[in-house]
This record gives sequence, structure tokens and C-alpha cells, in this order.
Amino acid sequence: MQESDSQALFSATAVSTTILCVNLITIYLFTNYFGLTLVVTNKLIIVSFMVAVGYVNHYFFVRERRFLRYDFQKDRKGGFLIVAYIIFTFMLALIVGKYNREKIFKERAGELRNVPRRESLEGKIKKWFE
Repeated sequence: MQESDSQALFSATAVSTTILCVNLITIYLFTNYFGLTLVVTNKLIIVSFMVAVGYVNHYFFVRERRFLRYDFQKDRKGGFLIVAYIIFTFMLALIVGKYNREKIFKERAGELRNVPRRESLEGKIKKWFE
């Protein structure tokens, strides 16, 4: 295996894992919007999930060059479909994330209104000098 081959395999792993993770996160956010799953706030869990997906993707699909056996042909239509799929994937993730964020803000708005604000340290210091 040459140096360019290992770089190509790494690039294929990185790009396909990124797209796969964005798709999985979009599905998770979509199910979370309807209350079917819980919110995961621990970043370590999310990062370890993405690393695991990358490892499985590389081990089962990229390492053995299985994707080359499908005999994809280079043409304009195929390139357009790939670019359209990538754009659609990221746009869908942004749209679902936007609706999820609005839902979370509405849920937290009720909690924040009932909590009285504490006096700031600056306000206490100003009272000392009055």
C-alpha cells in the first residue's frame, strides 16, 4: 500500500463517517423532537459514539475497499446526486436542529420566569458605597 492509498482510505473514512454521523444525529434529533428519546448532554458520549461509528465504518466498509466493488461510474448525474445528497443532509440537520432548539427554549422559558433573579455582586458593592 502506498502513501497515497492510505491517505485516500483515511479521506474516504473521514468523509463517509461525517456524513453518516450527521444522518444519525438528524434521526436522533427528529425522534427527540417528538419526545421518543432523551436529550444527551454529555459530550463524551457523543464523541465516543462518533468514534465508534468511524471505526465500524472503516473496519467493515472502507478498509477492505468494499465500496470500490460497487463499480460506480463517474458521470455528471452521479456527481450532482452526491452533491445534492450532501446538501440535503446538512440542510435537514440544520432545520431539525432549529425546531429542536425552539422546543427546548419554550420548555425552559417557563422554568426561567418563575425563578427570582439574585442580586449581582456589582449591585451589592454599589450598596456598600451609597
